[in-house]
Amino acid sequence: MKTIAAVAFFFCSFLSLQAQEKCSLLISASNASTYPARLAYEVIDDRGKSLKVGYVELKSSQQKVSITLELTPVFGVQVYEDANRNSKMDRGIFTQPKERYAFSNGAWTTLGKPDIKEMLVKKTGTSTHVHFQLKSVTDF
Repeated sequence: MKTIAAVAFFFCSFLSLQAQEKCSLLISASNASTYPARLAYEVIDDRGKSLKVGYVELKSSQQKVSITLELTPVFGVQVYEDANRNSKMDRGIFTQPKERYAFSNGAWTTLGKPDIKEMLVKKTGTSTHVHFQLKSVTDF
């Protein structure tokens, strides 16, 4: 009985460590206004809780930039091109974004943010690639 309890304990400990393992999120983005491009990102869990926020530099639309973090089994990512490098999303008179942006899983809502469920993607092992097609608010 003690052997079974010990094996169960070590198995649960192993699963816990696996769940907390740091992973690589690979980000790439096409349709930036210019390259190199500065991309702001936020990785969120399935409830919208922020997991990591930051900026990456993309030299081209084919380049994949690696971000190391603890990913949940499903997650979402929102990005925008910080074209003027002022570290904020520039907005127009009606609060519409003036810079290109995108959401994971190709989620898109004109003049708004899609539901989190539409943005969710599954973690694929220790390295998950998410590609974004940056769009302007006028793209439909």
